[in-house]
Amino acid sequence: MPGRKRTTAPVDPPANLNEVIAYNFRRARELRGLTQDEAADTLERFLGQRLTQASISAIERSYRGDKRREFDAQEILAFACAFDVPLLWFFLPPPQDTRRLAGTSDRVNELYTLALGREDQVEELYARFRELGMAEPAEHDATLGRVFGAPTATTLRDYRHRRKEMLLALLDEHADRLDATAEEMGAFFDHLRQVGVRGLVAEKLNDADFIAPPRSRKPRGQS
Repeated sequence: MPGRKRTTAPVDPPANLNEVIAYNFRRARELRGLTQDEAADTLERFLGQRLTQASISAIERSYRGDKRREFDAQEILAFACAFDVPLLWFFLPPPQDTRRLAGTSDRVNELYTLALGREDQVEELYARFRELGMAEPAEHDATLGRVFGAPTATTLRDYRHRRKEMLLALLDEHADRLDATAEEMGAFFDHLRQVGVRGLVAEKLNDADFIAPPRSRKPRGQS
């Protein structure tokens, strides 16, 4: 008898960074309450041309779609200005997207680490800030505020502080999801202990026959 073919679960192809930008394009448009036509009007000022509604739709469909839209740096800058969001907005990961990023060993949900920098990379960023004459927090608050969308020194004293705030916020978001999942699992196992495996199957199948122990159930055909 020939053996059964072993089947494996389909694996998602790697994600492209352009998909993430497309996802965040739609989020930015919806954040501003714009229709696709209105977004095209707003973008025209920064792009120098008006995109059609079909072009806007194609951008938004390229997240997890068959056709992928490629973006250049100038376009991303235009998106940030048109929707009045920081550049970083377009590099934040979509919720629950854990696909591998093409060409890297990182996952989409780890994009914030690539965008904000690891702890061992922060000093290198500070060196760049000092090159720009931003040695004192009071001097570089305004510039970093334009990058991160936080215009006052009270919310952004320095890059390291703001970076940790953002990382902690993202970790809290993941922790909330984990807590909710743990609660659901806890409720499930509590119920399982109360009704038993057979009782649970009987509930799901709406078949009381499963509640009876195996030996007490009569073979089919006997009365």
